[in-house]
Order: sequence, then C-alpha cells, then structure tokens
Amino acid sequence: MAVINNQFVMESYQSKKPFSSFLSGVAGKKGIPIWSFYVNRGQAISSFGVRDKNGQILEFYPANKAYLNTSRIGFRTFIRLNNETYEFFKHQTFKEKMSISPDKLVIEDTIDEIKIMVRVTYLTLPNEPIGALMRKVEVINLSDQPLEIEVLDGLTQILPSGIDYGGYKAVSNLLQSWMDVDLKDNHAFYKLRASTADSAVINDVTDGHFMISSVSNTEFKLYADTKLIFGYDTGFDSPVNFTNGGIDRLEEQKQVFVNQVACGFVGFKKHLKDQVTICSLYGYTHDSNHLTTFSSKVNLSYFNQKEIENEQIITELTNPIDLTTSSQAFDQYMKQNFLDNLLRGGVPFVFETKDGPVAYHLFSRKHGDLERDYNFYVIEPEFYSQGNGNFRDVLQNRRNDVLFYPEVKDHNIRHFYSLIQADGYNPLSIEGLKFIYTKTPPKELASIIDKPFTPGQVINSLVKGLHTFDEAEKILRDILKDSSVQIEANFGEGYWQDHFTYLQDLIEAYLAIYPETKKDLLFSDRFYRFFNSNIYVKPRSEKYIKRSDGKIRQYHGIKHLSDQGKWLKVGNEEIKVELYSKMITLVLTKYGLLDPYGIGISYEADKPGWNDAMNGLPALFSSGVSEMIELRRIVKFLKSVQIDYRGQSVHVLSELMDLSKAYVCISDKSLHKQWELRQEAVELYRLNVLTPKGIKEVEIDQFDEVLNKIDHDLDQALVKAKSISPMLPTYLTYEAVESTIIKEVDGQTFVKVEAFELHPITEFLEAPARYLKQSKDVKTSKGIYEMVKHSELYDKKMKFYQTSRPLDNYSNEIGRIRAFTKGWLERESNFLHMTYKYLLGLIKSGLYEEFYQEIKTNFVCFMDENVYGRSILENSSFIVTGTNPDEQRHGQGFVSRLSGSTAEMLSIYQQMFYGNELFKFENGELVLYLKPNLNHSFFKDKQVKTTFMDSKITYINPDLVDTYDKEAVIEKIEVIDQGQTFVFKDSIRGQQALNVRNKNGLVIKVFIKREEKK
Repeated sequence: MAVINNQFVMESYQSKKPFSSFLSGVAGKKGIPIWSFYVNRGQAISSFGVRDKNGQILEFYPANKAYLNTSRIGFRTFIRLNNETYEFFKHQTFKEKMSISPDKLVIEDTIDEIKIMVRVTYLTLPNEPIGALMRKVEVINLSDQPLEIEVLDGLTQILPSGIDYGGYKAVSNLLQSWMDVDLKDNHAFYKLRASTADSAVINDVTDGHFMISSVSNTEFKLYADTKLIFGYDTGFDSPVNFTNGGIDRLEEQKQVFVNQVACGFVGFKKHLKDQVTICSLYGYTHDSNHLTTFSSKVNLSYFNQKEIENEQIITELTNPIDLTTSSQAFDQYMKQNFLDNLLRGGVPFVFETKDGPVAYHLFSRKHGDLERDYNFYVIEPEFYSQGNGNFRDVLQNRRNDVLFYPEVKDHNIRHFYSLIQADGYNPLSIEGLKFIYTKTPPKELASIIDKPFTPGQVINSLVKGLHTFDEAEKILRDILKDSSVQIEANFGEGYWQDHFTYLQDLIEAYLAIYPETKKDLLFSDRFYRFFNSNIYVKPRSEKYIKRSDGKIRQYHGIKHLSDQGKWLKVGNEEIKVELYSKMITLVLTKYGLLDPYGIGISYEADKPGWNDAMNGLPALFSSGVSEMIELRRIVKFLKSVQIDYRGQSVHVLSELMDLSKAYVCISDKSLHKQWELRQEAVELYRLNVLTPKGIKEVEIDQFDEVLNKIDHDLDQALVKAKSISPMLPTYLTYEAVESTIIKEVDGQTFVKVEAFELHPITEFLEAPARYLKQSKDVKTSKGIYEMVKHSELYDKKMKFYQTSRPLDNYSNEIGRIRAFTKGWLERESNFLHMTYKYLLGLIKSGLYEEFYQEIKTNFVCFMDENVYGRSILENSSFIVTGTNPDEQRHGQGFVSRLSGSTAEMLSIYQQMFYGNELFKFENGELVLYLKPNLNHSFFKDKQVKTTFMDSKITYINPDLVDTYDKEAVIEKIEVIDQGQTFVFKDSIRGQQALNVRNKNGLVIKVFIKREEKK
C-alpha cells in the first residue's frame, strides 16, 4: 500500500483488513448525484442508489453484511476461454489492486493462467439530468496471441425503484411479485408494475432504475433474467448456464423477468487481440421514455469525456487547498480533508436575494454509510443538490467557510444564530434552505414557486421545459432576487448541550477576515429571529424522580407543546433582534444551568454533550466542564464588546431583562442556594417566553453587572475544575443525598433535592482540548500537555490519544459507552475528531514543538497503512487503541471520512500555513499578517507553496528555520498584483490586502530568515 500520483494504492486488497468507504457522489451543479458505497472485497461496490436508502438500486447492507455479500450479489466478471469459466476478483489471487482517488475508484485483477487482466473504474456520472453510477470494464490481453473469449459482465441483482428499504428487508419475497423489466437492445428499465401499498388507492409507476451498456467495436446482448444466468445455483456462486454452454447456451433460452429480482449483465464473444472495453451506466430516471435517446450516446468516447469532467469537478472543489510541502502524502491528505469537510458542510454558492446575499450550500449530506447504518442520510437527486445534516455537524464543518470563501461573509453566523431559541437551545435537524417568491410566479414555474422551493427544483423544471442549463441558471438568479429565505430545521431527537459551543468559532473566523465590520456585525442588523421547536424543558419539579430503589434521577426532561409555528412571535409578528442580543440571550440562559457546585453546565434536557455515548449522564444530574469553558470564552468576548461599544443600544426580549436582574440579585454564599436561585430564575424565564411580552430597546451597559458576575463565577468554575483534576475533568455527576417529596403522579414520585454530592467521572480528552484551544498561557498549557501525555489518555503502544481513561469502575448508568468494548467507538478509542481538536489546542496555545512531535504518530497520513487498514489519505471516525482485546485491530480505522476531524484539520491547516491573526484593521487600513507556524521539515527545497483566497503564496526559507522560532523573522514580502510588484516589510497592507480578500489572484512571496541574537 502506498500513495502514488496522488492516489492511494492497495495491493492484494481482498486479503487486507476489511474496510468500507464511498464515492464522493458529487455530480456537479449540472448533474444529479447518487450515493455509492464500496468495500475491499469482490468488485468493491456494495450498494448504490438515489436520494436515500429507499432509493437503493443495489441493496443496502451494513458493513458487516456488505463484506459477506458484495462478491456474491454485486458486480461480477466471468470470462470463458477454452470451455473453462474464470471469475475475476473472486479469489485472493494476490494480483488484485485497488486505487482510490478523490474522484473515482479503480480495481484490477490478473489471472496469469489465461494471461488476462481486468480493470474496472467506478465514478459518478457528472453533468447530466440523470443520476447514475459509471462502470468501465477493460478486458486486456496480456499474451502475444489473440484469444477467443466469451464475456459475461454485470450486476447480479438490480432492484426496481419504489422498494422501501425496511419493507424489502421484511417482505422481499412478496415484493418480487410487482417487479418487471423492459429490456431493449442496449438498455434495460427496472420498475414496479404498480404501487405496493395495501391501500384502496392504486398508482401507476412510471419511474425506475436502468442499465445502459455499450461494448467497444463489439456486438453484445443484455441479460436481465437471473435464473437464466445462474440456473439452479440460487447462491449465485457460479453462472451455471454460462459455464456449461457459454453465450450460445444463454441464447437458446427465452428470458423471463417475473417473480424474481432481475440482474443486469452484458454478454458477448470476442476475438481479443489487445483489449475490449465495456461501458455501463446504472441509475434512476423518472420516466423511461427518454432512455432510448440518452442511451444512444453511451460509448467509450462518452465515458472518457465524463471521466475528465468528473475529475475536473473534484479538482475545482478542492482548488482552495493547493499545497506543496516535503510530504506528498500530507499534501494530498489536506485536499482530501477539504473535500470530505465540504461533503458534510457543503460548498457555498452565493445568491442575491430579497434578504441580501445568501450562501446556498451544495453537495452536503448527513453522515450515513455502511458503518453508520443507524443514520438516514439524504442526497437530493436534483440539480443544485443539497442534503440533510445535524446542527453540530454542519456548524462545525462550515466554521472555516469564510477562510476559503470570503464571499460567504456573515451568512453562517446569521443562519446558525437564528436557530438559537429563546431558551438557548436549538433544533437538531438542519434541512437546508428554501426560498419564497414574493411576486406573481411566471406561468412556466407557477407550480414550483407558488410554495417554498429549492434552486434545484427550479432548474429541474426549466431544463425539462427545454431551457439550456445556462438559461435556467439566469432565470433562477432573477427569481431569487425577488425571493426571501426560509431556513428549514426541525427539533429532531433532542437538545444536546454542546451545540452552542461551536458558535463562537464562526464569529472568530469571520472577524479574522472582516475585522473592520465588528460593530456592524453585532449591532447594525436586526435580522436574527428566535427559532421555536415547540419543545419545553421541564422545571425540576417535573423531572426529579425517586425510583423504587430509593435513588433519585433526572428523567423525561422535555415536553412537546402544540405547534405555535417555527419562529417566536409577539402576536402575529416575528421577533427580530441584533446578533449581540442573541449572544447575551445565549449567555444568560446557559449560565442559569451551572451545576449545584457551580462548575459545569448541566445536561438537563435528556441529552449529553459532544460524546453521544454518554447518554446516561442527564439522569445522573451530570454537567460538562467543556461547555463551561466554551461559555466562558463567549463571556470574555462580550466583556470586550462592553468596553469597545459603550452606550450602544440593542433590542432584547423583555423577559431577558428580568432574568438578568434575578441573577444579579443572587448573593447567598451557599452553593446549593445559589444553584436553586439560578434554576428558579431560568425556569421562570422559560415559562414566560412561551408567550413573550415583546422586546425592549436597552443600552448594552445594562448588562455590565450581570456579565461581570457571570465572568467571575465562570473563572471560579475553572479554578474548581482544576482542583478536581489539574488535567481538567470533562464530566461531573451528582448524587442527590437529601430530598423531600413534592408529589406522586401515575406511580412516579417527584422530589425536591435539598443537597447533592459531587462524583466526578475520570478524565476525558475533551476538556483539555477545549481549554488549550483558547489558552494564552504557554506555561499552563505545557503543564496540562505533560500531564495528559503521561496519563492513560495517551495510548503508549500506538502513540496516539484516546477519548478517556479506563471506565471499568463505572456502571452502565453513564451510558452505552460503558457497554462498548474498550478501544471501540467512543469508549477509550482514538476518536479522531477529539484527537485533532486536542492537536489544534496544542498549536493554538503555542506548543509548537510538542505539536510537531505529536503529529508524527497522530496524523492519519503519517500512520502505517498496513496497521490503519485503509487509505491513509482518508480520515476515520475512530481508530482502535491498544486497550482493545483484539490485538489485530489495534491502530485500525473505522467509519469513513465524514467526521468532524476534517473541520479540526482545516483549522490546524490555518494555524500551520497562515497563522492565527490574518486580517486586522489598523489606523483605517486593512492589513494582512501571514505568520505561518511551520517546522523546517515541511519545506521542500527550502520552500513551501500554498494558496490563500486564490492568491498563490510561496514561503522561502533559506536558513530552514522553524518559522515559529523566536529567531525566525519575515525579512520582506513581495506581492505581484496585476503585473505590478509591491514590497512590504512583514505584512501586506492597504489595497493589496483588500485585493487578496477579494480573491483577485495575487502572487505572494514571503521571505523568512533566521535573525541572530545580538
């Protein structure tokens, strides 16, 4: 296994550790995407389809079953020579090779006995109004003599469209009764005869799945009758009829498609001199009528052109990172991180709308795949495709948007802060954006834009109406100028306490690019609404329950309310406030959730924080130190705002002023009494904002006192946390030791807790990672690093970090994490997202030498690929640690690609190649500071090349100094702007800084030298 020509190559792939991954599924703005998963078994593709699992073309199986079934019901290649039948990719011949690229997957197999090699290439069909998987099969004669061969190549099972995923698992035998195939010379259409629901309403079915094939310079025939191919072999081990009589045997019999799941094979005879190529498409169409026309253009030339287009699409998407260092693997790894980050967060395209510029994110989807079989992903099969996602995931993966796409400006801040509710929580499910047309719809689009619509729906309709794609795009942009934006989101499954902690990242990222707009960002735009999930977090009196064993727990923390609409209103008018108002609302509502000892933020609404597997924590009155650390960061920011913008007025909920006053009045010295008063205040506030009185205009100075109090209390919270563990605890639990009964309802005893006892949980990596990311004290940071490194948070065998110290001493009550095997999923594994967050903390806190030492064994691209077990250019969600009982899995990565680790890696990339400061506004002038933190080992021929906002940067380091070293200085910066050369000392200033931000494509050379101490 190795990185060769920017692709990862795995020899003898079927004998290697099993892994699963996927094609990126990006078909371009002008294309219809599909999803497709692959494994390193058989001919790789294990399942593919359109939109979601209900659109499966090849049946979806979770990873453990995909490893078992792919070589049987997936793609197959049989070649008959001299009355002997050979199947390629069936056995571990040690000649198989898998090459993984960002845009495609290629597998090869050679059977020496007959001197034939088969090469198969898979990719997504780009830039077409039909979504399909492209499969090119090259049969290559390695001998010096022509061969008389017979070939049977294709897919063992193809489901018709309209087959429900769950229904097929339950009643697949019954559903065969509806299945049919319309077979033509070069294509087949797989459909249901009618709807399958047990209902009085019966619908005809016009859509379906298809196979289109061509063979270079060769006559061929399609076969869809599975029984004709495999005969009595219902296990699909051998194509019995083909083996016994070849193509002639198949031709003797009539094809029958009914009462079975059909197949899709190409069969032909060939006098093979050098090679023959089979080109096949497998996909979905809403109507079979245009398949004849479409299929006529499918040939080798068409495939080669589409392969080029597909590569261009992926190349253009990853162009924002164009990197040349001393490590080719690292350079390609960064591009892959960028691609995978945008697959979860989306690629922003900016439209002008009635609400101003709006970033519409394309190509995103919820992380769901063979190993994440629990997630129901959606990739909309339309032009301008976007999918669903979870609040935390999408927010994190968009936090670097403005760094690479400055034209996005404050869109993400507006989007996600609008979703923060009056109670400080937010919906889980993010469904993307829709638009509402505010004028009379044009006739040809009336049925589309008379209701909330997506850009893809408009483009689809116009293209079907015989407009060119370019014409359709122009019409779309005109329509969007007269449309308002509708944010689509839903409550989902609960309120996770960590979700708010990623919001400040958006603000810091934006201000690093647009520092001169800080005041306008915070105060000028009354754009921000309050999302309303119609969910009420219960007061303590309704969720503190005494169990039959006498233990007191916090259960059933939320209540569903009647639907009052998705936005908070006074009367019929939606409430709109400034960003500052949303931020102070967030701070005050979260501060009220400080735990009984005033240390962590309570998990009081049925869900924990980042670590989902700690799902038992809310019952244990638990709290998170990580969330406290992040709340403290927001408070420090607002405190600086109070100083900079005194007298500035904002609009806030009337109830928020009452909450603020209630906090200020808390003066009791008893920690428990303080907790009770905070809880009473926030519970009353929540009740009142169900029907808010309205908004007040106030000066921000009125929040000075409450912010000072909160700042003090959170500083003390951090001190207390460090007293529990100098490394910082992540989770605290509390045991109710004194209580009084309030009431008994339906057999449940509700209590008031009079006293709690603190029980910290052993250390996790999360709190140190969060702390280091914002630490300004190098000495303190170094101390925490040393303690973590010498603790059980560090896997000494594998030389990387893990989520927590051993959890053996805890009961199953803390969550499913305790039931997991050690070193697996979230339990004591190297959960890459958190490890990379920790590494980001190292470099941000100034521990540069420590950072560069750690990445040697913690960055995936520097790992041993035979141990990692998959492409070292792709991240995993978790890597098995040395604590796992299965030693063969130590160091192996599981759950592919779509991970928060990519967002952390892009933030690390900024710190390494640009530095932390970026743009500043000094004396009325925009200034760009490029201060890379690069170890000398990253320089190739004493240079590192990268890209920043379309400008090409070369760092020239003749002394090979570590650029973060105190002796390293920037000697000068040369900037070529429109053919003119400008020379700056240590920063780019004025118009040239602005031109960089405007993506004008400058050429920048930064000269770095070692300055000897005098």
